[in-house]
Amino acid sequence: MTPARLLVVEDDPTLGLSLQLALSAEGYDVTTVGTLAAARTAIDTSAFDLVLLDLGLPDGDGLELCAAMRQERNFAPIIALTARATIEARVEGLGAGADDYVTKPFDLPELLARIAARLRRRQWPKASLRLELGRLRVDFAARQATCDGEPVSLSELELRLLRFLHEREGTVVSREQLLTDVWELPATSKTRTIDTFVYRLRKFIEPDPRVPKHLLSARGAGYRLIL
Repeated sequence: MTPARLLVVEDDPTLGLSLQLALSAEGYDVTTVGTLAAARTAIDTSAFDLVLLDLGLPDGDGLELCAAMRQERNFAPIIALTARATIEARVEGLGAGADDYVTKPFDLPELLARIAARLRRRQWPKASLRLELGRLRVDFAARQATCDGEPVSLSELELRLLRFLHEREGTVVSREQLLTDVWELPATSKTRTIDTFVYRLRKFIEPDPRVPKHLLSARGAGYRLIL
């Protein structure tokens, strides 16, 4: 089996080398760079299965790379490695396109487990490969979507939210469950990010987002999807 290709973006040479040695020992094909510019060059010239991304880089914020990758329809999983430990910073990172958020200092076994889990999730369930919902058509395997036949860009989190609700079609899913299982945040997190994502998706799904027929709110309980 071809080893998964990982890009490590870390400006601390000692930590970058440690990660490269540890990940290589796990059988991964690892490329390590130390700047935002070098990361962009690497991504433009090679295909990676996962990116480990330090956010505090000498030539810019790693969130810029997250946003650029998603805008360019590159949906390789991104695990942010950062000292920014607040819930607000985590929400900002996930909103920018990161799939996971690990604060420094971290335990290597946990990081390795998160990497393995993210790589497993690249295999979407066969039952959920395609979704036709109102004006929106989604191909989860290709990570592509159209609205009224025109291509639209959905983030990895938006795709995960749709898939999660689709697999539970007709069932009310609580905000707490979405926070823990989709956003991977504590269920008690005080954030309106779910509402923001739902509002944006409704613009692609519903003929009139003010009167939703498919992506519904259950007052005080959560959300449900109706095909």
